[in-house]
Amino acid sequence: MNTFLIQCFTFLLLITYNITAQNNTEAVIGSANEWPMSGGPNGNYKITTNKDVPLKWSVRTGENIKWKKTLPEGGQSGIAVWGYKLFLTINPPNTNPKHKDVLKKYDVVKNRYEFLFKKEEEKLKKIKDLSYANLKENLAEPLKKWQNLLKNNSHYQKASSLERYDIKKNLMRKNDVGKDYAIFNNKLVAYIHTQSQNLQKTYDSLIKIGKDKRGGASSKNIILLCLNANTGETLWEKTIKGTFSSQYNYGFSDATTPCPMTDGKNVWAINASGGMACFSMEGELVWERTWEPSSGGKPFNKQFDSVLFEDLILNVEPPEKEDKERNKDWNYVHAFNKLTGERVWVTKMAITHYNTPIIGKTKEGKPALLIGRGGPHGVPERPIGLSLICLEKNNAGNALWNWEPKENNALAGWGALSTQHWDIDKASWFYKGNEHITVDTQTGKLISEKKLNTVDQFNYDIEKGKYVLSEEVKIKELQNQRHCNILDGDYLFYMVRYSPFIARHNVATGLNEHIEVPRDIDRDNNFIWKIQHTNNGLNSKGQLNAFDTRTRGNGFQKCFLGSPTMINNYIFFTNAVGMVYVIDATVEEMNESALVAVNDLGKSGKTWTVNTMSYANGKIYHRTMKEVICISE
Repeated sequence: MNTFLIQCFTFLLLITYNITAQNNTEAVIGSANEWPMSGGPNGNYKITTNKDVPLKWSVRTGENIKWKKTLPEGGQSGIAVWGYKLFLTINPPNTNPKHKDVLKKYDVVKNRYEFLFKKEEEKLKKIKDLSYANLKENLAEPLKKWQNLLKNNSHYQKASSLERYDIKKNLMRKNDVGKDYAIFNNKLVAYIHTQSQNLQKTYDSLIKIGKDKRGGASSKNIILLCLNANTGETLWEKTIKGTFSSQYNYGFSDATTPCPMTDGKNVWAINASGGMACFSMEGELVWERTWEPSSGGKPFNKQFDSVLFEDLILNVEPPEKEDKERNKDWNYVHAFNKLTGERVWVTKMAITHYNTPIIGKTKEGKPALLIGRGGPHGVPERPIGLSLICLEKNNAGNALWNWEPKENNALAGWGALSTQHWDIDKASWFYKGNEHITVDTQTGKLISEKKLNTVDQFNYDIEKGKYVLSEEVKIKELQNQRHCNILDGDYLFYMVRYSPFIARHNVATGLNEHIEVPRDIDRDNNFIWKIQHTNNGLNSKGQLNAFDTRTRGNGFQKCFLGSPTMINNYIFFTNAVGMVYVIDATVEEMNESALVAVNDLGKSGKTWTVNTMSYANGKIYHRTMKEVICISE
């Protein structure tokens, strides 16, 4: 190719890039090199830049780590960046004891209880107590069935040892075999307790300290932190009030889930427990407001993330009490004037707690927000499906179109659990487990429906020391990390739940590809394959304020991870134990060439995160329960 043709080709590429850039004009003016909200300048978690992009780093070794800032308590929000300031939210610190001290105390009481229990049981055996013998006999068959149930329950078998406690509790509460076992076992235990007051008192003490052992903390309020982006120094902090108390660091979101927002003049923070506030960049309060989340805030799997668009702040809330037009038990998108906190408009179409809407532009260049309805645990909003909400001032808040799946909520409603990624041609929607569909974003009509559970799988063979392709693998009970997904052209990328794979689905052809990723990295920077590791769920002070055992999973456990971030052609996936997988979205096959880097955010077994990564001015900002991290080459 001669020089003239090369110049022409380059010119055409620049034109194409500029057209794309115009279609993705940043939602926050002047934010091209900043990260003003959860989804970045465009609100879609994607950015194109000529600046440096760190691809490889390690908090464990210090590689490409500019600074780290220890946090006094955990949180889940993303990090907003403007100039030399970072904004994020945490839960309020408390005086709960260190978990290691609780464990020591628990072990002492537990050993005492088991000694006394065994002593009383031996007495009953020795005297051949008929009541004890009958209870023991009655328990034999339910115990056998219970053991078989656990052995054959795939959910229980796949779960980590930490998760199994809650799974067993749920089975004893909901499953007939589990209920039967619990009844007979409780009768036996209760009878043995009647033999000794000391045993009963010790048992009561064990139950009490057992609650402390499980951990947990809650608060109505959250804290907005402003840090120096160059050093991590705390510049100021402010309280964002809420209206009901919520648990810290729940694996499916907490009050700190929404990322702060900034336009370089002010900063806004949302407390998902029912609060919102605006501050100057120096921390002076401009306005604040509170509201009552629907149904007492339950289910609290509230994944709506912040959206800043022009002069509006978007939030998800129930309708105002005096609103007779909307269902009082449903949630809607509310738009507020960013400078006054005054409500400007409310959508007529509802949105579910679980949904993470995405801002974008239609083919005609109209700004819009894609929202969804549906999901488990009795979310009430109907009809299930999608709505594209117009953001143009003359039609703001109204639906450009609505789409409903033919299948019922139990199958189709799971699409509302996804981060609602879309582009000028299509929108993405998951069916439960095995299917994915695309919807035309011009018309709201169904484009295609494709299977997800027949895949070309690139597995790492440890003995051979390389990837091996297995074609057309049939996967049963496929689980997708609903929020850890992103759409790029005809390709949908997502993290697989319960198994260490990143998936790529071609929405046009239906081709599915999975690449296995390592679980961890050893001290010599070698990948660790197949072997699960969990995290301890502790904050920087050694407290276990994350009460749900699922928080302490293996990185691919059941939780709501934040959206991946896409910088140029690289997609950054972060799992719950702080491993960040960098994927090249342009590869022909999802083989070893797709896995660009595997990075860590902290020590193995001691790191937890569910937030989305931020990028600004050549630097990556990330966080865990323990610290904020600045990554720079």
